[in-house]
Amino acid sequence: MKKGILFLGLVLLGGTAFAQTGVRLNIELHDVQHLVINPDQSIVTLAYHTLADYQNGVESIQKAHLSVFSTSGYEVKVKMANQDFIKLGQAQTEKIPAPLIRVKATATHIGQVVNTASSVLSTNKETIISSDSPALNGLFDVTYTGPGADGLMQYVEKNNTVTFTNDVLYSIETR
Repeated sequence: MKKGILFLGLVLLGGTAFAQTGVRLNIELHDVQHLVINPDQSIVTLAYHTLADYQNGVESIQKAHLSVFSTSGYEVKVKMANQDFIKLGQAQTEKIPAPLIRVKATATHIGQVVNTASSVLSTNKETIISSDSPALNGLFDVTYTGPGADGLMQYVEKNNTVTFTNDVLYSIETR
């Protein structure tokens, strides 16, 4: 009897249908580059308050100003949108030629394999950050330096704060 039950069990299990099918899984990798300016630092001001400021120039260090993600080697470039700075708060548009303002990027993470450079802002793109390697979390401080040597004295107005503005544009490109 035991042999009969065992035989019947084997016959039932042996008669079970078995099917298998598969699917092909592809992984597509696309080159991605992403550049973000810290939204809390969308306005940078170079303020001249003292004699020393006018003589020596001023600087504004923007901590964690640029964030870079790139799946391949990259270059971050900078340029001004316009040749001239435009005076704010005037019905008539008063312009001044762009003073020699320098921009310099500095990597915030030790071990980032990048090259950084200082550049004078102009309407031509200038590379300030470059790397042959990808960057998952590239973070950079940026220092803006305004000229000294009394280069802006002629635009000062008596008993009035004067502001001139221009847009600085950053781009990321494949290296």
